[in-house]
Amino acid sequence: MKRLVGVCLLVAVLSPLRLSGQAPATGLTEWRPSTAMPEVFYMTLVGGRTTPGPYVYRVKAPDGLRIPPHWHTQTMHLTVLTGTLVMAMGESPDTSLARRYPPASFVALPKNMRHVEWFEGETVVHVETAGPFETVFVDPADDPRTRARP
Repeated sequence: MKRLVGVCLLVAVLSPLRLSGQAPATGLTEWRPSTAMPEVFYMTLVGGRTTPGPYVYRVKAPDGLRIPPHWHTQTMHLTVLTGTLVMAMGESPDTSLARRYPPASFVALPKNMRHVEWFEGETVVHVETAGPFETVFVDPADDPRTRARP
């Protein structure tokens, strides 16, 4: 049964057909710079961050990038494709308790789960969630979207 579900998900993501009434994004192999996190790139596969329904995308982050404590408004399913995702979870994430997720690791991250993350090696993560979707920084001063840029 698990294999059937996995195959169905893979077909849905790769299929040019509509998934839950949403067309796959165009430019499936095009990395775009993130407006939220400098140095991060993303690739939308299905749906969109502000659109209700399935939202599937990939994130590419450079070695050493650290994302301060934050949480998301939707549950996320993460699969590490390359590099290593390092994450500590909890209301006040203790980085000494961080777990390393190498390629092929899967993480189910509940909505509203506070966490901090960083990357070892250039890391690509496949993300499945739902829109509308938002990232909220625990300390608003950590939000790169609100910082002045040179």
